[in-house]
Amino acid sequence: MLDQLDQRLRQLIEEKHWNKLTNIQEMSFKPISNGHNTLIIAPTGYGKTEAALFPILNKMLHEDVKPVTVIYITPLKALINDLLHRINWWSSRLGFLVNRKHGEVPQKEKNLRLKKIPHIIVTTPEGLEIDLDWASRFREYYKNVKWVIVDEVHELVSSKRGTQLSILLERLKSFIGYDFQRIGLSATVSDEEKVAKFLFGSSERKMSIIKLQDTRNFEIKIRKIKNDSIMWKNAAELIHQSIEKPTLIFTNSRFSTERLYEELEKLGNTEIYVHHSSISKDLKNLAEDELRNGNAKAVVCTKTLELGIHVGDIKKVIMLRPPTSVSSFLQRLGRSGHIVHGIPKGEIVCFYDFDVMEAFALYISAKKGKIEKPTIDDGLDVVARELLGMILQYQKISIDDAYNIIHNSYIYRNLKLSEFMELIEYLAKNNIIKIDNGYLKLGYNFFKIWRFNKDSKSGWGKEFSEFFSLINNDETFTLKYNGVTVGEIDAVYVYKHVRANDIIRISGKLWKVTRINLNKSTIDVSPVNEGEGEIPIWKGESTSKSSVIVNSIKNIIKNFNKYYSIMKDILDKDAMDSLLKILSEYKEQSLNIPIDNIIIVEKREDDEWIYSTLIDEKIANTLSHILLYLVIKKYTLNAFARSSIYGFSIKGTPIDLLKEVVNMDDNKIRKIILQSILRSPLYIATLKEIQPSFGKISKINLKEDRFLIKEALRQTLKRYFSIKKTLEFINKIRRQEIRMIYVDNPTPLSDAVLSHAQIRPWLLDLNVSIYQALKGGAYTVNELSEVLGILPKSLENKLKQLRRANNKYKVTSFVDVDSRENRWCLYEDFISIVKSEEYYSSFAPLNQNEIFIANLKSGDNQVEVIFKPKDLLNSPDEILRKIPFNNIEEVKVREAIDTSYQFSQKYYHVGKDIIIYLLLNAVAYLQSLKYS
Repeated sequence: MLDQLDQRLRQLIEEKHWNKLTNIQEMSFKPISNGHNTLIIAPTGYGKTEAALFPILNKMLHEDVKPVTVIYITPLKALINDLLHRINWWSSRLGFLVNRKHGEVPQKEKNLRLKKIPHIIVTTPEGLEIDLDWASRFREYYKNVKWVIVDEVHELVSSKRGTQLSILLERLKSFIGYDFQRIGLSATVSDEEKVAKFLFGSSERKMSIIKLQDTRNFEIKIRKIKNDSIMWKNAAELIHQSIEKPTLIFTNSRFSTERLYEELEKLGNTEIYVHHSSISKDLKNLAEDELRNGNAKAVVCTKTLELGIHVGDIKKVIMLRPPTSVSSFLQRLGRSGHIVHGIPKGEIVCFYDFDVMEAFALYISAKKGKIEKPTIDDGLDVVARELLGMILQYQKISIDDAYNIIHNSYIYRNLKLSEFMELIEYLAKNNIIKIDNGYLKLGYNFFKIWRFNKDSKSGWGKEFSEFFSLINNDETFTLKYNGVTVGEIDAVYVYKHVRANDIIRISGKLWKVTRINLNKSTIDVSPVNEGEGEIPIWKGESTSKSSVIVNSIKNIIKNFNKYYSIMKDILDKDAMDSLLKILSEYKEQSLNIPIDNIIIVEKREDDEWIYSTLIDEKIANTLSHILLYLVIKKYTLNAFARSSIYGFSIKGTPIDLLKEVVNMDDNKIRKIILQSILRSPLYIATLKEIQPSFGKISKINLKEDRFLIKEALRQTLKRYFSIKKTLEFINKIRRQEIRMIYVDNPTPLSDAVLSHAQIRPWLLDLNVSIYQALKGGAYTVNELSEVLGILPKSLENKLKQLRRANNKYKVTSFVDVDSRENRWCLYEDFISIVKSEEYYSSFAPLNQNEIFIANLKSGDNQVEVIFKPKDLLNSPDEILRKIPFNNIEEVKVREAIDTSYQFSQKYYHVGKDIIIYLLLNAVAYLQSLKYS
């Protein structure tokens, strides 16, 4: 192949002292040179970047190319600087200018692009979005583009950013009027045909998939620490002993990264750095530079260093707890031995016995080449955002042109015009776009949401720069103490697990949650010394675990003897003992490990029902949400559920609710699943994430926003749940293909379920539900209970809490004189309800001349007011002057003269502004009792 390269390029290869090209570089040369859209699949360290570049540079040397000729797209900003140096080494020596574009590039460098137009630009999906939408002068140079290279395709394919890129490539093709060549690079990918179609979209070029079959060997050790109160210290000590300079230490969350770093620092480690998405650009660059320069002993990181950024020769990779997918495991491990035929070397440090099972399952799956298939995100919020981008680009665009561009994306090839029109009509209703004679233009709400100067007081406004990104910028809640930021927590974790009065550990300190502000994504906290009840944030840290891991664990348990010798080689003694302990505990109880056809049911002393079985996490999630919904409806709001690949649990029910579910018909179960998801913290998180894309900035209205609710529900279902698989699972229980076995003693997998964080009802959302249910009317607790599906007693307790509120959710109550029932209404609606015909009799005294006494309390203050009903009607101001406080905690009304009549009426937490009407209500009610 070298003889087909231009002499100038061959000289550069010699300068690198490369005796030959790698297999993947040789295999890719012909299809790329022949103009094929090409997907290149090879392990990390095989030179995929050069595999794409060499044939392109070779052609550029012999063709009359004009800048911009090549767009090189990578998913991580952290990769850009590295790629810029790597690509520039070749290109600049051949006379081609290379530049970069991402959010952290200095403005001076951005301006330079217009003076010296680069032949090759290295950017992110967001960078390309900005150029197409907003960079009116620079985007004209994109009309010269002949090649687009997309790096780390596997990282993009399953995300909204990948979906965004899929449409951006179709927009670029439409804009330049040329079918440019598309080249994808990926280290680990399954279902390559699907990935290729995703990337190549509507291109009519021939397609080639180049896959290197050379599966790299790797070395792995699985180690187990003692799981006790000093678990983090134990982990740090073990990792400290295992570090070989330089080492990458991967965790599954920002919290775990900081927590481990804190413990490593205590051991006197001075050459250890942190790298995750929440730290500053300078700190990230410092960590990367120190690795490259050989100064760093180790870097504790999240997936930010999982991809192909070159950070020097990494000796070892240590993973604190197993990653959640085989793909992630291979990516992390591949950061060491980052050369052709280099052998990746790593360790997995386990907290729990089941961590060991997962770690070994990852190893076996990776050895067999079993990797997760990509799930493409087809969210309509991405379509909405790209539609707005097109309008920014062209000022106006016809509905037909916009639809054709979207429809050309592989992801939206099945999107019907009627569905597209429904989206457009909803956007127009929200005034984010307007329709003008078949053309789409920006609506007046667009710049209200996406602002150049965002007012920090406004919770719903977004920075204009955020418009171009589909990375969820609200993915964290900021913790604040007296206005000062003390840390961050993932938003989904907050929705699922954190509530007011909880105690959490952040930055080595304990904090009590005093208030959760949903609109501003902030949590107010105050310092505490006592750690009782502390929520272990790291327990809820991970995304759903891959079904490949579940199936691998099942296979290992069924064929334990077959894998025993391999286990002895890669598991340390404590890890091996953990696995043997799991087997022996089931054997001692004469139980089979619950894998394919058994659910073991336990009821613990604290009334938590545990259903342990190895299960797809989406099924476990669906079942736990069904049970949580039923408990809240039937028993109590003080409930929680758990969900994992080891089973699920529910707290708050005296009976086995799963039995009840099994006896329901499928249609009823479907309805409950949908209702439970609409209450789920996961749905709340999804709704909040996609809301701005549709131009919805006010509160959600169940009737007006059906389109948005339906889309949020669809996305939540697809991401976290499975109705179909759950119904199949329930049907297997009905047919007794899955047996439920009841036991009294704890079992290992039930302990595994209990180790997962509690999923709790999102009560802030309950405030909204009550508000929407009460709006404009007055209802009894039983009537509201039917509407909201909440146990009457729990609902009444919640209403009593809302009486104390000082916001729009404040409620009050009065007596319906006709039915003699207590009715609840919104405080803001109370006066209009008083004046309605429906409740006239409830505020109309039968005798205006009887004398009554009202006792009013506010804190330590108390006043007694004697009045006649006619005083309330004719001279209310005189009565009000006798009341010295505006907020009244308790009102008690009784008759003054007729002491044989013992009835009284009480009201709580009312304002002076409505007291006259409540006194009339008390009189009307007491007289109706007396004269009936």
